Amino acid sequence: MHNLKPMDAVAALYSNDDPKLSAAIMASLSQAIFHGDEVQPAGRVKRALARISHRVLDWTTRTSIHNDAEGREATKFSNRLLEQSGHPYAKSLLTSSGSEVAALVEGGDSMNGPYMMLAPEIKKNCGLWDRLFFDSVQSRDVQSRIVWETRACYESAKMWLERKEPVRLKAVAAGTGLSLMLVYDKLIRDGFNPELITARITDRDQANINKANRLLETLAASKDNNLGFNWKCGITAVAEDIFAGIDPGVTDAHKRYDVVTAIGILEYFQGSSYTTSEQRLRLETPAESVTAHDLVIKLNEMTSDRASLILNTYKDDSSTRILELFGKRFVYRRRENLHALLASVNFRPARLMGSGHIYDVEAYEKHP
Repeated sequence: MHNLKPMDAVAALYSNDDPKLSAAIMASLSQAIFHGDEVQPAGRVKRALARISHRVLDWTTRTSIHNDAEGREATKFSNRLLEQSGHPYAKSLLTSSGSEVAALVEGGDSMNGPYMMLAPEIKKNCGLWDRLFFDSVQSRDVQSRIVWETRACYESAKMWLERKEPVRLKAVAAGTGLSLMLVYDKLIRDGFNPELITARITDRDQANINKANRLLETLAASKDNNLGFNWKCGITAVAEDIFAGIDPGVTDAHKRYDVVTAIGILEYFQGSSYTTSEQRLRLETPAESVTAHDLVIKLNEMTSDRASLILNTYKDDSSTRILELFGKRFVYRRRENLHALLASVNFRPARLMGSGHIYDVEAYEKHP
């Protein structure tokens, strides 16, 4: 672990090759998130560098239109500076996007890279491009976001478990589910009865769910000999599109949840915002069949009457403008926008977990 760079650590984490190494990476992340120092938002120097980087990339990025394998129109991005870096994050920015996913920052391995910077043993091995990509304004906020999300979920679950009451946790659009795994593991290590805990990781991308299940099996294999019970007994990871309806064959999925995290998803849905990428760039706003209000209605339907809901803002910044150069499109919201949106489904702000340049993470409570 002491020789791993961030992307090497991501690869090791989701590999079955070395369960002890995967467990060690998770333990380091857990220590940093629950007991480490706060991640400080980027300072003036890094923010100035982000503005300069935006201009340089704007000057040097080229685009071309072609049809993908299924005949759909796609935009191809090229930039010699990024191509010469050979870094996985640069490759993810430059990868051609089909029209149906052009606005999404997909949660692949490179998107887990910033999380690895929380582990001091890994951070010290960073190269120049690692630091440029993973210690930037946005990456600092990404690191803060997982810290705040994880702590908020843990604190909400702990409140019910301390009363000896069962608690059901769900992470929506969770990618590979690191945050909920860390919460679940911390609750088990704190001595709470695993029979009272149900944790469910969901994402519409089956590849992300496969990685999540691989890591869950690896972690279970590294812990079971010490615990005397199946560590994985209360946590599952399943592919789910919350707008496609619940699989009637999965009876447990119909039960409502007491703590739901929906981090990194609202910024792709129109409505209750102060601006959007399209408005800022003076582009035509696409007609959306599903809005942010539709999403929070779904979140309301899956939550119990005592539920906590954990969400994030998404604020306009030079770092997000860099992503816009590569076809990414966002809906920008401040806390007041979130408050108005959540009030429509009877959720009220309970506590602000933290605030950065791009993300605030806030916990809401349902008031039927």
